[in-house]
Amino acid sequence: MRYVFLALFSLIAMPLAAVDPFHAPAATSGSVDVTLHATEVVTANTAVVAGFGVPFPRGSITAAGLANLRVMSAGVEIPAYVIELTPWRHRSNVTIDGQSVRVALVQVEVAFANTALPKTITVEWGGPARILNRPTRAVRATTWHQVTSGSFVAVDNVFEPNVLAQLPADWLSRGALRTSRTLPFDASNGAARDDPATMDAITTWPGTQEAERALKNNFYTTINQDDPLVTTLIAYKTTREPWLYDRSANMFTLYFRSGSVKALREALRSTDFYRSKLTGAGAFTIEAGDSKYSYNESLAYAYWSTGDATFLPAISTTANQHNGTVHVWTPQVGFWTERGAAFKLMAHAIDYEVTGSVARRDSVNAIIQGLVDHQNGAALPIPMQGRIDGGWYHTGDQHDPTEMPAALYGASSWMTALLSDSLRRAYATAEDLPSAHMIRRSGTFLKTSLRNQVGGYNGEVTWAPRYIIEWDGTDFAPEVQEADPLHEEEHALETTSALAWADYFGALVNQRDATLASIVADVYDTYDLGVNNWIRPTAPASAGLAAFRVTPPRKWGWEHRTSDGLSWAIAAASAPAELPVFANGFETP
Repeated sequence: MRYVFLALFSLIAMPLAAVDPFHAPAATSGSVDVTLHATEVVTANTAVVAGFGVPFPRGSITAAGLANLRVMSAGVEIPAYVIELTPWRHRSNVTIDGQSVRVALVQVEVAFANTALPKTITVEWGGPARILNRPTRAVRATTWHQVTSGSFVAVDNVFEPNVLAQLPADWLSRGALRTSRTLPFDASNGAARDDPATMDAITTWPGTQEAERALKNNFYTTINQDDPLVTTLIAYKTTREPWLYDRSANMFTLYFRSGSVKALREALRSTDFYRSKLTGAGAFTIEAGDSKYSYNESLAYAYWSTGDATFLPAISTTANQHNGTVHVWTPQVGFWTERGAAFKLMAHAIDYEVTGSVARRDSVNAIIQGLVDHQNGAALPIPMQGRIDGGWYHTGDQHDPTEMPAALYGASSWMTALLSDSLRRAYATAEDLPSAHMIRRSGTFLKTSLRNQVGGYNGEVTWAPRYIIEWDGTDFAPEVQEADPLHEEEHALETTSALAWADYFGALVNQRDATLASIVADVYDTYDLGVNNWIRPTAPASAGLAAFRVTPPRKWGWEHRTSDGLSWAIAAASAPAELPVFANGFETP
């Protein structure tokens, strides 16, 4: 199966050279098309306000430069309300902090001759000054409506914009929102759900297309828009399980890479439902009291995509839910996991990105320092000799004694993937060597966690991450006794992504581990094999079950939310120059 990675790994033998930068290059002038979709509440030939956020790579445009942002329809300027929603922030460099626009809010008034057909407008910047302005900012009361059909109904009290504004994937993939850069889906991967029988007949896809198809196809399963014969549905309105790992944020990752208006609509609906289920203190009422279910990533994306300030308060209150999570490990800490530290770092980093809070900035800095000390072995009663580098080791009774013996020291592979993702998020606002080296070093731990075994999917030889390993690389008994023989393979995708990013950061700091690129290919092969194991084309008719299985429902989040940058990281780690600019009417210098 290694041939599927040939294009991505064709450069791995090259000596270390210039590496693609973490942040996309600035686009100081250019244009981007925005496709407007009228919802069912819009009347033909009647003016309606469409509002949307336009993200920019760092350094592209200043707040003053927004005076030169124009909106064109059929080549003619139309009136627009334009303001900065969020600047690019930096935790240490004042020459970057607040100096350029990260997301601008644009509101225009349009009319649809036929509401069934989309309308395309063009946002231009870096050229002539805007002449036509709308005087005031429209608010939710006049631009959103209650959802009454589909994934939510009236009793759910969920709202969505009257007009959905769809930006192209080749612009969204530049990482201004997600922070980690990605690559858009292959052109052959359309927005519609694929035929399960066709997918089941194709064992492997080129590059990382298997993962991209699964992200899309399983999305339809998670929103219960499946074969009408399916009767076993995912209870996302009443149970906590589907929300773990931020269900809504994962829908946004699908939108950012595909440009699918369907994904955007469901992401906004899901986020508004989630927001409505938060207490004033930021706890998720379906699972009140457990901070694992308090997220602000999706809330930030909803705010940046629409400009609707309704989402703002919850971005901070959900971050508050993690204040009590201990991020500085000591032997005396009663509870500590990589996941807990990851969720706290992510929530506080995003709150800082949106609000610019000095307290959040300082918290992110403190968390990073605590993780550096922990990875370096501070307070660990473990000898340096024989210790696998890169892990954040802690005891079984601090983690979960049912998963690792209480008195022994170990670390989790799949939770390390979560922490790697949060570290990348934090790195975006500091570009600091300590964070870069932590991500790089985590690759040593992750590759040690891998087990080569025969008899996995279809009897194939697979490389998969052991769930938890001890500090010297040995197994823990509980994982060997795991009832599901494929449980380790189910964490292959996010582990592949974390390994690819470790390889990228190794190249970035000129300490690349020459073994990682090949290991990434091996572990991805395991995931690729596994996808077909979860496709059952005849299940809807024979058992009322989904053809594209998502079991448990949280699996869609743990696999894909942190894996969206996999293909970019693979290519960028070995790229001798900047990746090609995608053609969509915008340009970079």
